[in-house]
Amino acid sequence: MARRWFALPPGMRLPLSNGDTCQLLFPGHPGSAAGPDVLDAVLRFPWNDVPCSGAIEFHVRASDWYMHQHHSDARYTSVILHVVLVCDHPSPARDLGGRAIPLCSLNDFAPPRKTYLSAVWPCQQVMPQLDEQERSCILKQAGLLRFEQKTHAFVELLHKSYPHSAFSAYDLCLITALAEGLGYGRDRAFFRAAGQRLLGLESDLPEPLGRTFDPSPLDRGRLYVLRGLVEQWRERSAWQTLREIVSATTVQKGAETDAVMHGGPGELPPVGKQTPGNVKQTSDRLHQLRAVFQDLGTARADILICNVVLPFAIAVALIEHDTKLAEQAQILYTEHPGLSSNRITRAMCDQLQLTREPRGACEQQGLQHIYQQTCKDKRCNLCMVGERKL
Repeated sequence: MARRWFALPPGMRLPLSNGDTCQLLFPGHPGSAAGPDVLDAVLRFPWNDVPCSGAIEFHVRASDWYMHQHHSDARYTSVILHVVLVCDHPSPARDLGGRAIPLCSLNDFAPPRKTYLSAVWPCQQVMPQLDEQERSCILKQAGLLRFEQKTHAFVELLHKSYPHSAFSAYDLCLITALAEGLGYGRDRAFFRAAGQRLLGLESDLPEPLGRTFDPSPLDRGRLYVLRGLVEQWRERSAWQTLREIVSATTVQKGAETDAVMHGGPGELPPVGKQTPGNVKQTSDRLHQLRAVFQDLGTARADILICNVVLPFAIAVALIEHDTKLAEQAQILYTEHPGLSSNRITRAMCDQLQLTREPRGACEQQGLQHIYQQTCKDKRCNLCMVGERKL
């Protein structure tokens, strides 16, 4: 079924069980063993004015949806099309929220008789015409835009935060974000709620994905480390610890809470060029930041540093008008040697037809930005790469 699905030509009209048709714009990427079979497919349904992106689930029989308990599994709420061979169930499949999922049978139409070439997207016509420096420049620009989005999201959260129990407003916001970061690629909502519980905040604990009674060994290990870090940060502020490493300075205890309540965002200063003497200092500070999260492993530590710690630091810098903190945090981000590869960066390398994955974290985050903003929904007219062709 997967081979037949991925062999369908983009633009093809797929018959639905209710008599309508939907248009296949992009077949998506293979999913993992835990969750839907296909991720990030893009379809156009007659009842929507804009294309819809989401997951695809394959079954031999339509009734297998309920046999496999997908109707009570939150991992399948992203499914936008149920693809089967045999329609043996009278009503459409429904997800956890009761939403009816359109049904398509591959047996309702003949497979293509010839091999179709993959769709040539605008970005795939642009990238070969650029040299390595130009491609790097585009990805760095996209990476900085993603960094800026995360920064301003933290600014908004900080202005709404208040101290609670043994934790400052800064620590509450930062630790909650770090807890959610432990769930990137897994169960973000559960990890975020678990972090809030450890901080003493009232939070509804969502049902873990997969409906298992016990967390997986990986999740169990991360939750154990998170609990240890939170207990450690009760005595020594998480933000104070990380701030001293990022900026190599110390601020007075309690100053951050007052700044959150009364400060205002400023303008980020331009970052100066790194001198040879500062390169080792940057490497040393990254090593010290990794050491804070050493029990999580280098790969997860780097994810937390680039996605949480550094944008949070610049958010604080904007609120406190701390030019040095902003400069040092942005240098650490732009000079970070790189994150581990993931599903999205690999898919985007294929989409943009890159011969290798970018080495620096900023460029890798640029791939993430392009995917989230435009490529996921195939909005090529808004893509910072594709628009060059259009």
